[in-house]
Amino acid sequence: MKASHPTQARRTARTLSEAPSRNLVMGLAGLAGLINAAGFHAIGHFSSHLSGTVAVFSDEVAGAEWSLALLAVWVIVAFILGAMVTALMMTRLRETHRPGRYARCLIVEAFLLVGVAAVDRFVAPGPEWLPGLSARLLLLVGGLSFLMGFQNAIVTQISHARIRTTHVTGMITDIGVGLGQRLAHRLHPDWHIPSGFARTPLMLHLMTVSAFIVGGVIGVIGYRWQGPGFLLLTAGAVLAVGLYDLKRRQ
Repeated sequence: MKASHPTQARRTARTLSEAPSRNLVMGLAGLAGLINAAGFHAIGHFSSHLSGTVAVFSDEVAGAEWSLALLAVWVIVAFILGAMVTALMMTRLRETHRPGRYARCLIVEAFLLVGVAAVDRFVAPGPEWLPGLSARLLLLVGGLSFLMGFQNAIVTQISHARIRTTHVTGMITDIGVGLGQRLAHRLHPDWHIPSGFARTPLMLHLMTVSAFIVGGVIGVIGYRWQGPGFLLLTAGAVLAVGLYDLKRRQ
């Protein structure tokens, strides 16, 4: 079993270094940063920061703030459901030998984003079911979290769980580990660098984090400019990319 790990890591590195996979990862990271930042600007809640969400849940339970604790649970459940739907969809497409699995997922993601934009535009806040919780807030937070879980599962399956696009903690950790490995190798050239931290994955992590940051800046500026209309423009761009890639693969 141990002998297979370096081979698998090298295979993953080769897969991710290919232009279509790299471009897809960069684009999805930018999209995730855009949606996260625009969503936070619109409703004051992150949709994919699950470490922080779990911490918030613990804090609210300890303080008996049950409404906010329920909202944290809703974020986690929606994210899990989004990832589950992606896994089901891609497994079915793979088993039925349908081409363009990732392109089809992008098309679905575009329509999900349209749904979020529609809620943001047309659903009024309305009465609060619990203190601080309205139907509009639950729909927006749940929709965004579902969307982020759906998208994160796409890249997770592309990269064999080595790359994430909707949060950057793991990637920044890998950047630190990769840089430490390189420094160790520079100081001691005879020391071995594990194949999992080859140059391509390190650069990919750096590029992915950068794309997430740039996407976040664009998301806030765009949402301030057009509000829900900007989310529709983004959905249109994602749909166009998905349709183009699907047509190319067919």
